[in-house]
This record gives sequence, C-alpha cells and structure tokens, in this order.
Amino acid sequence: MTETPFFFPNGSYNLFGVFHEPPGRSSKSAFVFCHPWGEEKLWAHRVFVSFARALAADGHPVLRFDFMGNGDSDGEFTDSTLQTALSDVRCAIAEARRRTGGAAISLLGLRLGATIAAMIADETPDAAHLILWAPIVDGGRYMQELLRINLTTQMASYKEIRQDRAALMAQMQQGRTVNIDGYELTQQHFAEVSAVKLTGPRAFAGPCLIAQVDRMPAAKVLPEVEQLAAGYGRATLVSLQEEPFWKEILRFYGQAPALAASTTEWLRAR
Repeated sequence: MTETPFFFPNGSYNLFGVFHEPPGRSSKSAFVFCHPWGEEKLWAHRVFVSFARALAADGHPVLRFDFMGNGDSDGEFTDSTLQTALSDVRCAIAEARRRTGGAAISLLGLRLGATIAAMIADETPDAAHLILWAPIVDGGRYMQELLRINLTTQMASYKEIRQDRAALMAQMQQGRTVNIDGYELTQQHFAEVSAVKLTGPRAFAGPCLIAQVDRMPAAKVLPEVEQLAAGYGRATLVSLQEEPFWKEILRFYGQAPALAASTTEWLRAR
C-alpha cells in the first residue's frame, strides 16, 4: 500500500489530502472520506486513518482530505460552511476519479461528515456505496447540542452561565462567533446546518450502510435513524457497541473494531 500526501485545488484555494493506494491493480471502488466538524474531527482522526489503511489493504483506494479551513487545507475555519464542505467533497470525488483512472466512487462519513456524504450521494447517481457512521439526521438539534457545549464550558470556567442560549444566538446574528471547544461557530454555518433534516425518500439508490454507535450493548436504534434508513431503498441499519471515539474519552481509540469489522463485512458481501 502506498500513502501519498498532496494538495489539490478547489477554485481559489487548495485542499490537503492523503491518497491510500492498494498494492497492485484494483477494480474496487475508491472511497472518499468525509470528516466530522470541529473537535470531533480531531478525536476521530486516528480511526479514519486506520480504517483507510484497512480498506486500501482490501483493495479500495481511499482519499482522506481536510475541508477548507480545516487541518492543513487553505482557508480560515470561520469561512468554512456546509456549502463549502459540499463543494470540497465534489472536488475530492473528481480528484479520486482522476487518480484512479475513473474508478467508481464510494462515500464514507462520520457524524456531520456522514450528513454531508448523504447529501452528496443524492446528487451522485453512479456512487457505488454510501456508508454513514453515526450520522447527524437533524441538523437543528445538532447545532443546539453544540451551543450546549458552550454553556457547559461556561459552567466549568465561571461556575455560572454568563451568556444563555438566546445571548449566544444573538451574538452570532450580530456577526460574531460562538466558541465550541476551541472552534468558532458562525451564524452562516449554524443556519445552513440547522436547515438540514435527512428525512423522507433519498435520491441515492445504491447500497447504503447506516451504523448507529453506542457504548451500551444492544442499544435500541433511535427513531430518527430508523426514519433515515427507511428513506433508502437498499439500506442496511446496524446498532454497534463502540465508544463514541469522536469525543474526548478515557480510552485511546486507534481504531473502532466493531465498526470496522461490521463495515468491512458489509462491503465484502457486496
């Protein structure tokens, strides 16, 4: 397996990517990975790297990349939005096709990255596979969860809430940002993600794996995840016992064994 770090352009800025190339010639689809937002990207990074290598060893080329304003890509984090992320994925798909000589493309995303992957799959009719790990189904609820993180940080820092949720919302509407675990949330990103709800029939008609991740064994599938799965004609829905590795947890997660095994098994069956 060969791993090649490189930059590729999207309009006026460059995106940083790593291309994992299988040994020998492969006829399997090439994966484009879509990472989560903010701090979740940091904690999930090692799992993404490990699974990209596992896929490449199994014959799938993989392109991991940073959205604009994230990681080593050009741009400011505060300039990145849902729309710029969608544009970045489209560009990454074109780059993966170029590097593989036109291989079929599969998409894998985690959390908000899964939401982005689902949106892109709906406009990519020839996508081979869609894999959604712990997807954000209701963007509005997710944005409220991020605001809750800020409130929790205030309590830890000041022993009181100095700016309530309404004040945080007003702050963004005035053109300022709200800090979420060290990442600045803008009004534009907040509004764009809040408007997303992955319900109803989906345009993507290919095989789709949706994995709910829970640290408890045999956790009941959330109704919203069931509704998401119902929107696909060829969806497989699994609930897996795994630590939420995209959060700061006590155990170091170099890989997500249950999630990786289930995903690999599903892929090989197709």
